[in-house]
Amino acid sequence: MLGDPDQLLGSLGDPPDPDLLEPHAQELAPLFSRAFRILHRTLEGYTAGTALALLLDLGWEARLREGTSLDALCAGQPAQARFPLGWMLPFLAQEGLLAQREGRFFLEDPHPVDLQGLRALAAAEAPGQEASFDLLDGVRSHIPPFFTEGRPGEELLFDLALFPLWLAYFRNDNLVYRPNNLFALLALRDGLAQGSRILELGAGVGSFARLLAPTAREQGWLDRITEYRFTDVAPAFLRKAQRDLAADTPGLPLAFQSLDLNRPLDAQGILPASLDAIVGINVVHVARNLEATLRDLRSRLKPGGRLVLGECLKPSLDRPIYLEFLFSFMSTFTSVELDPRWRPVHGFLTPEVWADALRHAGFQNLRWVPEIRPLMDHCPAFNAGALSAEA
Repeated sequence: MLGDPDQLLGSLGDPPDPDLLEPHAQELAPLFSRAFRILHRTLEGYTAGTALALLLDLGWEARLREGTSLDALCAGQPAQARFPLGWMLPFLAQEGLLAQREGRFFLEDPHPVDLQGLRALAAAEAPGQEASFDLLDGVRSHIPPFFTEGRPGEELLFDLALFPLWLAYFRNDNLVYRPNNLFALLALRDGLAQGSRILELGAGVGSFARLLAPTAREQGWLDRITEYRFTDVAPAFLRKAQRDLAADTPGLPLAFQSLDLNRPLDAQGILPASLDAIVGINVVHVARNLEATLRDLRSRLKPGGRLVLGECLKPSLDRPIYLEFLFSFMSTFTSVELDPRWRPVHGFLTPEVWADALRHAGFQNLRWVPEIRPLMDHCPAFNAGALSAEA
């Protein structure tokens, strides 16, 4: 018999008060259900258990029991190993699975994580939400050659075996992922003018468009969109969207284009001041040069046009969050140009860093949906938001 989730996971806390979600409280309040909060808590524990299991799979139990530093654990590993190990060790210490003393990490009295128990708890409290757990299992099983052979993370994580798991993860019926799309949708809708031309960056499996089309049709604003340009750099995602998306998004005026965020947009046929809105869901944080990319994106917008970013967010730059495990093996996530002012770390950023970077790039009238810092302070495990900024 499963135990009480509050006893197994600690207090889940209360859902946020409606005033923290205004002016969209009616649409956002249902997100913060008990099932949603249990999923986040179980996934945090499951990610920690998976990360520790991966280190043991790699044969490093004796080194961890003796105590090891990041430098010592990286010795003899491919250079790329420093990124995920530099995330895993502090995260496991934060979660109480490793002890940390004087820069070294120790596996002391084992704190086994009951992975199957956590899955069973999530299945009982949030049925039909296996996608995130399946993906974590897939990463653990496929990623060892990243360390043992130096193979690229993208090659291992997006092979034919794991690709269906990513498709299942990036769906709107995945309660963990849905807020990324919903927040950006609300930010885009507010103030969207008639005749708008919209470009979506890194549109991937098309989950944002699949949420936008039926919602806009039901609410009566789909006809404001004159063109919706679906772009991605990955041929597999683009081919799948060209094959399937139109049938799932009737009424959305689709166009398709390959687009690389790290190449000048002029060279890819995106004309200056030609767009009313640019949308990116968890994509702009991988820009190799964030300052240059934001300035280039701003130049493609008409005066007053908006950049809408749906992003996974960190409460502070030095605090690991569990969602980073999935991406820390990817060079696109880690190999970026750092700047102490507008891009101090790779990967996910805080709301304040995003605001600074956008203002530095010339954007103005920044607005979070929802107002994110008070919400994150109330719900420390919550880590998604959308930012709208005008050119």
